[in-house]
Amino acid sequence: MAIVIYEQVLETQEVYAKQWRDAELTRTDILVAIPDHPQRAALLTYRTDLRAWPSTDSFPDTRPEVN
Repeated sequence: MAIVIYEQVLETQEVYAKQWRDAELTRTDILVAIPDHPQRAALLTYRTDLRAWPSTDSFPDTRPEVN
């Protein structure tokens, strides 16, 4: 029983993490469209990290950050 509950909690965390990631991608869409944005390169890297995040060992515990 405890394993089933743990798996349900983990699944819920993963759903929320993916929703957050999708919102971050949407939020940064406009910023990376500005060719001379001062953080454009960092944002492009961040967006790549966001897309790869679900397949990493740190998912869903550690969110990617803009460097």
